[in-house]
Amino acid sequence: MTTQAPKLPLGIDGGRADLFEEFMRQPFGRHTPDLQSLLNYMRGIPLVGKHFLLMTRSNVEWMLARFTEGDPLGVERLPEVVFDDIEEAERYVFRVRWAEMFGGLPAGAEVSVPEEPSVVRAGFEGPEMLAYADRQTLRAGEEINFKASCSGVDTYTLDIVRLLSPDLGDGPDVPPYVAIEMETPVCGEHAARHQEIHPGSYVAVPGGAGGQAEGGFTIVLSVFPTLLAAGHQMLFGTYCNDTATGAGLFLSPDGHLGFVVGDGMIGEVVLSDVAVAESRWTCVAVSCDGAGGITFSAGGLASHRLEDRGWVHEEHHGGPVAGLGDDPILIGAEHTGAGHAVSCFNGRLERPRLYGHALYGAEIEAVAERGPAAVAEGALGDWDFSVDIGSEDIFDVSGNDRHGTIVNMPTRGVGGSNWSGRTSDWRAAPEEYGAIHFHCDDISDALWETTQSLRVPADWASGCYAGRFRAGEAEFWVPFAVRPSAGAPTSDVAFLLPTATYGAYANLRMRVVSAFNEMIHGRLTVLDETDLLMLRFGEIGGCTYDNHADGSTVVHSSMHRPVTNFRPHGRMYKFCQDLLIVAWLERTGIAFDTITDDDLDREGLEALAPYRVLVTSSHPEYTSTPMMDAVEGFVRRGGRLMNLGGNTYWHRIAYHPTRSGMTEVRRPDLPRLWRAAASQAHDTLTGEPAGTWIGIGRGPHTIGGVGFITQGFDTCSYYRRTAASHDPRAAFIFEGVADEIIGDFGILQGGAAGYEIERVDAALGTPAHTLLLASSENHSNLYDLMVASIGDVLPNTDPDAPEKIRADMVFFETPGGGAVFSTGSIAWSGSLGNFGYDNNVTAISNNVLRRFADPDPFTMPAANS
Repeated sequence: MTTQAPKLPLGIDGGRADLFEEFMRQPFGRHTPDLQSLLNYMRGIPLVGKHFLLMTRSNVEWMLARFTEGDPLGVERLPEVVFDDIEEAERYVFRVRWAEMFGGLPAGAEVSVPEEPSVVRAGFEGPEMLAYADRQTLRAGEEINFKASCSGVDTYTLDIVRLLSPDLGDGPDVPPYVAIEMETPVCGEHAARHQEIHPGSYVAVPGGAGGQAEGGFTIVLSVFPTLLAAGHQMLFGTYCNDTATGAGLFLSPDGHLGFVVGDGMIGEVVLSDVAVAESRWTCVAVSCDGAGGITFSAGGLASHRLEDRGWVHEEHHGGPVAGLGDDPILIGAEHTGAGHAVSCFNGRLERPRLYGHALYGAEIEAVAERGPAAVAEGALGDWDFSVDIGSEDIFDVSGNDRHGTIVNMPTRGVGGSNWSGRTSDWRAAPEEYGAIHFHCDDISDALWETTQSLRVPADWASGCYAGRFRAGEAEFWVPFAVRPSAGAPTSDVAFLLPTATYGAYANLRMRVVSAFNEMIHGRLTVLDETDLLMLRFGEIGGCTYDNHADGSTVVHSSMHRPVTNFRPHGRMYKFCQDLLIVAWLERTGIAFDTITDDDLDREGLEALAPYRVLVTSSHPEYTSTPMMDAVEGFVRRGGRLMNLGGNTYWHRIAYHPTRSGMTEVRRPDLPRLWRAAASQAHDTLTGEPAGTWIGIGRGPHTIGGVGFITQGFDTCSYYRRTAASHDPRAAFIFEGVADEIIGDFGILQGGAAGYEIERVDAALGTPAHTLLLASSENHSNLYDLMVASIGDVLPNTDPDAPEKIRADMVFFETPGGGAVFSTGSIAWSGSLGNFGYDNNVTAISNNVLRRFADPDPFTMPAANS
């Protein structure tokens, strides 16, 4: 974590009253370059001591708080400082920061420096309540299993509710919260019990050494450590600290090789002077001769030949007589008596080998010299991580069938010590991908016991539901979707819930702990108590926008763990926004079914077969190939697609073939924090090229007519209609809408156009007959900073060219009688409920839905039109 603030922008000092006054007048929106530079500086200060807003009443009241030093990061609440207006909160903190930076406010300022609050409440409070389910989607008549953990109280309650609108507080134009409590046997009070989560990935070899590594043995493997500071990290062995049994090779916090062996009473440790370097490939070995002689070896590998200092062999005599015993072998972790693992390794491991006798000096060097692709002769175990990379299986190629499995989904498909750079596809050269990247914070499944099982009654309506767990003031939600019974759709309209995107963002820790979070959002960070659970319980893991403890990118995300940001209340975020679409759909009187990305990935076009209209969510960003094929096939055969969001179909995601709720995301083509390493350009779950659909060559423009260009989270704007909106083809869309300005209102930052936006681009596949109905304008300069293409920050040289930073609303017909309508904006759903749903955003949405639900086919325009 950085402790040094960036330098002040040139030409800015405490005498710039003009900048102070500009912000006081307008905290949000487009600012002058100097003020924007100053704000970027203020928002980029170190995290410790930084103020943020803690939501105390949904979207209507915020308490000032700040981060404090600690691991995990600490929190101080300042309950004397409470706001009911976000702009006033921004002005307050701006004054505090100005005074801290310049020693006081500028001359003539009409406000004073706020006094330091005298009352501080620190830390985390209240009982612990966490939960998850074994699935996010099911049909009526099927079963869902809840898994809850609660401590600090004796009992908790569970309710099952159907969600018809989000709980966003009682602010102006906020739709009322609507939830129907369902009567089920699982509802009511339950005895509290605590269940633990044990993160950390490794390989488990259940058969162990089979008692054949007793009279002498050798362990050889290649290591690429990435976080030595994490402490004692086991590389290979059977050692269990709780029972003081087994033996193992480990790394000390300073990178020295060590060996530990237990006799059932104590564990005896031999620590060597042989050390390995971080982020360097080294072949390491330990040899035990069965008579107390132990030899440590280490030598650099070809990938770092220019700094290779040769081999080091260090002998120790009179040590413990070691044997591996019959217990399972763990590669990259250490046993505990409770059955889980600790001391998990951070970094890459390659080609572990176990010999049933001692090898020395030249013999070990010869093993390393043959490279990771060579089969070891005479080995008890030779685990080749390059075999079947897309699976969770680990194969012993020695002929002894000591096969294993990975635990907690470490990262496969990464370059090994012999990666040449000739390909970034592990399928093309698997022998160069014989490494696995392990992390102490990997988590694929919390493995909690089921606490409640619910069989959904056959008469429950399709829709969004949730388990609501409550313990005192603590509350935790576990949403799920109910589909109609098989073969019994209830409508021609389907709403697609973006569970792939929910998974990609599940437990977005970056939003809490990133020092630059406030800068990219252009406003104070707003959190609530549920967000703080990510600080309180780091073991629940992060998302694919986070980094592991060693700084490497998270590529796997699982819903089989507590997820704090998948809920129907609090900040207006993904699921809450999608429930705004649900609330609107309920008001239209047109029946609809609910399906999910999980269903679409698994069933493909068959999942959409019963429907004429597909309504998508506010942010359907992540799309697998089966999903993409299904949506395109649906529209091609005459389906009607309503894209009511932004950043649609932007990034390829891969679903695990057997683990529900487990996905993989790699970003080899994004120049940002989450970019995959050079060797990791293909997903392992499918083998497909990873990245954005544009980068892959199949942009979202071909399906929705628009594609992502930029984002800005400070303010949202409006659309202005174009001449094309008056084309007879679009008459049904604007029936009863006389306004030229669309959506200059909304509960998400004040407008219908913003947050993340999309526009047309013929070069990327927007159909030639697309009608550009309206475009947004007047976005803040934060949108200029977050563009997907560098060309969009260059000034227009043609004075008649349209503004590049804009959201486009489009419509076009498709072969087969279908049609597509896209809003190009995440913020659209935040404007549906304004003025009691009596507004032009809702009118347009209603018009499109009614016409799309009409079976009368659309007609493609003539080619020359």
